[in-house]
This record gives sequence, C-alpha cells and structure tokens, in this order.
Amino acid sequence: MTEQEDLGRKKAEYAEKMKNKIAMIRKEAEEKRAIVEAGRVEGILKAEEMAAKYRETGVSPKKLLGLF
Repeated sequence: MTEQEDLGRKKAEYAEKMKNKIAMIRKEAEEKRAIVEAGRVEGILKAEEMAAKYRETGVSPKKLLGLF
C-alpha cells in the first residue's frame, strides 16, 4: 500500500467519522427541540384551561390583583 493510498483511506475514514458525529449532533438537537416544543404546547394548554375556568366562574385571578 502506498503512502498516497494510506492517506486517502485515512481521509475517507475521518470524513465518515465527522458525518456520523454531525448526524448524532443533529439528532440530539432535534430531540431537544421536540422536548421544548412539547413543554411550550403544554404551557399553552394549561393557560387556556385556566382562562376557561376563570371565564366560567367569572372570577379574576388573585395573582393579577396583587400587582396593582
């Protein structure tokens, strides 16, 4: 095996290793993005439920009154 072939093989192996690393990082980022999105949606649903409850009872939230 010549030095040129050896260098080409090492270069290809390194390129493959970097592709795998990039793919893993992208996968982790997508998972974290999904977790954050799920939490955001959950927060919105909770706020909508509370708003519906306050509209139903006709009572305003006590925490808001504490600010004034």
